[in-house]
Amino acid sequence: MALSAAALHHSVRTLAALLLPAPLSPPLCAARTELRRTLGLAFRLAATHHQPVMLEPGGEATRGRVALQLPPDVLWGCPPATPLPPNLVGSGWGSGFPHPILVMPERRAVANVWFLHHGREALCLQLRLSGAVELLRFRPGLGAWVSC
Repeated sequence: MALSAAALHHSVRTLAALLLPAPLSPPLCAARTELRRTLGLAFRLAATHHQPVMLEPGGEATRGRVALQLPPDVLWGCPPATPLPPNLVGSGWGSGFPHPILVMPERRAVANVWFLHHGREALCLQLRLSGAVELLRFRPGLGAWVSC
């Protein structure tokens, strides 16, 4: 199997990012914790009440809705100079605006992608229809997205 130059370059950057750990900025670390906590809560509520639960960026939590609150200096969207993760290139995704996520009782979800950033660092939450969650971190010094 031949790798293209771009795929090989991405693999080298990803490997370097994994071998050269660097701490996540405190605001993004807090946002990552809140993302995981809020998404876990939405899945538990949906399973417990046998009802879909909407996970929304900001706002107020109400019946059937869970709101994600971010630290004040963490912003929604992908910074302009940050490339999309490799699996999103060519997907047509690019608005940066976070759409609500609908979580179903059987641990399924309406798929969505959320980007958060603080300066040049970024997080990408990818939720698949199966309910699988992937959280990626952009390492600006290496120009690579890695699991977080």
